Amino acid sequence: MVESLLSVTMRSLYVSSASSLIAFVVAIALSFYITRMGKRIVEMVTGIFEALVGVPTTAIGLVVYMLLYPGGPLGPLRILYTPYAIIFGEFFVALPVAFTFMIRHVHSAREYVRELVLSLGGLEKQVTAFLLRELTPVLLSSYLLAFSRAIGELGVALIAGGGIEGYTNVLTTAIAIQTSIGNYEYAIYLGLILILITVAIVLSLKILGEYIIWR
Repeated sequence: MVESLLSVTMRSLYVSSASSLIAFVVAIALSFYITRMGKRIVEMVTGIFEALVGVPTTAIGLVVYMLLYPGGPLGPLRILYTPYAIIFGEFFVALPVAFTFMIRHVHSAREYVRELVLSLGGLEKQVTAFLLRELTPVLLSSYLLAFSRAIGELGVALIAGGGIEGYTNVLTTAIAIQTSIGNYEYAIYLGLILILITVAIVLSLKILGEYIIWR
């Protein structure tokens, strides 16, 4: 039972960390690129991503399944019911959360940082580096939100991963499966682990963010 709990927990951390990290990097690139296009474009794209935040994960899981099933456009990849399918699906769950949180901060700080860097004799190409440093707490928080969204979702993990024990079973699917078969004690253990992981990461990143702000 202990090994199984450890295995499920480590698998959850792996797929959620990978998917949220990819989403985080893509969100940074999108944010920095779109903020160069003017306020109207920023507002339009932000509105689209804000709408995507509310899409149920079961709907995302269904779309991912249709993409990855053997007759789908990505079927030749043969990653359906593998951890890679969960990572792929959770990327679309985490991306809107990470993007919508950071885009307004990047947009509002960009001109201020640019003017500051240029007035101090810096170069245009140094603006992005200074902006990344200035917004580090915001970026950490956006990763936190993306990770929390990914590790707590069920629809994608169940539909695209299948909840296969020892292979694609993650904390949320394990909780659902164990509850459905009446193994409530095991499901409670899994739920407590999920809560502890989420709280620990939230506190760690908040402490890190405060350290960066006040150092």
